[in-house]
Amino acid sequence: RFIAGLLKHAPEITAVTNQWVNSYKRLVPGYEAPVYVSWGRRNRSDLIRVPMYKPGKENATRVEFRSPDPACNPYLAFAVMLAAGLKGIEEKYPLPEPV
Repeated sequence: RFIAGLLKHAPEITAVTNQWVNSYKRLVPGYEAPVYVSWGRRNRSDLIRVPMYKPGKENATRVEFRSPDPACNPYLAFAVMLAAGLKGIEEKYPLPEPV
């Protein structure tokens, strides 16, 4: 549900994490940058990636939110991502199937 919150609030998060014109120039197909508001395990074109883990290493699971630009304010970026994810948990947003 945390991931569902990130997906639902992706447009608002993008206003904070990609605030420059050049931030959007990299969000096009072919640059290993996310171009779809979706999540998956292997596809790097998805906004959120949950890489596969080896059996017995479940604690090594991580969630990658792939759109933030290096020029963004990391404190604001983490704050909006955390707020969106927690809202997804609180509001019980449904998680779509992975791509």
